[in-house]
Amino acid sequence: MSEEPFKGLAFLKGGCGCLAIFAFFALLALALGGHAYADLGGLILLFVIGGVIGLIVLAIYNRGRRSGGK
Repeated sequence: MSEEPFKGLAFLKGGCGCLAIFAFFALLALALGGHAYADLGGLILLFVIGGVIGLIVLAIYNRGRRSGGK
């Protein structure tokens, strides 16, 4: 069985993924004539929230991996 994924990488992927989703919806709002605003504090908080979600998904994945390996 291969090595378990790293927690830091899961946090980074989750944080960047959350920022990418925000950017997609912000660009969609701009394309439809609306507006979008984000300050540095909000972007950092969004990154942290995405990172926590990434860690939760990693924990669920690892639990299923351990359970399925038996």
